Amino acid sequence: MKYNVLTNTIKKIKTMSKKTILLAATLFIGFASFANDNSVKEPESTVTTTEATTTDGTDEEYYYERRFSAITEIGTVFAYGKPYFNVYQVVGVRVNPYFFVGQGVGLQVSNNKLLQLQATADFRAYVLDRKITPMFTVQAGVNKVSNAPVDEKRQLGDLQFTMNAGTGILVKARENASFTVNGGYTIFTDFKNNVHGGFVKVGYVF
Repeated sequence: MKYNVLTNTIKKIKTMSKKTILLAATLFIGFASFANDNSVKEPESTVTTTEATTTDGTDEEYYYERRFSAITEIGTVFAYGKPYFNVYQVVGVRVNPYFFVGQGVGLQVSNNKLLQLQATADFRAYVLDRKITPMFTVQAGVNKVSNAPVDEKRQLGDLQFTMNAGTGILVKARENASFTVNGGYTIFTDFKNNVHGGFVKVGYVF
């Protein structure tokens, strides 16, 4: 009788041990799975960070795309005591968000149909990398006069050196399009005589 009781007790202990081991194994597998799931989520977070970094990198690409730029301007140049209608086109490189250098060509027409053709080097500095920024401009080059009246020929020859130095603002409308308003001082010289004046222009940058 005692032997049967002992045998039954041992069987119960074995059964309980098996259940305990099975429960422990189940819990262990569950914890292992949970830990594994968490370890998988961490790289996903890293991928998101990488995507954010890529997004930041897009800004750098944006600046790169802005490096090649063209500017079209129209306005008025005052010289020889009268206004000239001016059309000016420049193509160049936006070296960085703060500096532009390019090659420009211009056409000036007065009310008496006097024509002036210009070829200049164009330099522009932008104070801020913002939607609205002050800017400084310098254009220097050659001015060729056609059918000049007698009073102007007395002052300067037909081939002149010209320079504009001005200031203004640039207003960004879109990523690759901006508007400018600028004005300042202009000079025409044949290195014997000088004619001083001024200019006002509005432009489109793309």
